[in-house]
Parts: sequence; structure tokens; C-alpha cells
Amino acid sequence: MPVSQKEVRQRLAQSKVDYRAVAALGPRAVPHLAELVDGNDAVLAAKAVYAAGVIGGPASRRLLESASGHADPIIRIAASAARRMASR
Repeated sequence: MPVSQKEVRQRLAQSKVDYRAVAALGPRAVPHLAELVDGNDAVLAAKAVYAAGVIGGPASRRLLESASGHADPIIRIAASAARRMASR
């Protein structure tokens, strides 16, 4: 079942994100998460980075690697936290 950008954004826009529900979207959500990381909303981008860590897999690892060099320190911190969590 396809995952839409709108669905990913809605799940991450909550003040308290249910990361298990986001993880259930699976690897199909990672391209949408990458778009959010490249967007203008640092809070949403940080949530997207963390969600990628929860989802895991090769595409998520690439997103986390890219985010670890992001210009915004908030995104870099989120990437660091997500990478530590994914390595457990």
C-alpha cells in the first residue's frame, strides 16, 4: 500500500508523535521523510530524521548519514540521536 507525503506529515505534525505508528509505514515513508528533512520546518525535519531511525533499513541509514551533515544543528542532533537508537 502506497504511503503519501500528506500521511507522513500528518503523523509527524502531532505534538506527541507515535513513532511506532510512523514505523509501521515502513521504508516506503523514507522518501517522504527525506523531503521533510530538506524542508523549511526544523522541528518537522528533526521528527522526520528520528522517524527514519525508528524505521531503519538501508534507505533510512542513508538519510541519517546525510542529515548528520545538515546545516541546521537541530537536524544534526536528531540524526545523532536516531543513529544511536538505530544501533541498539
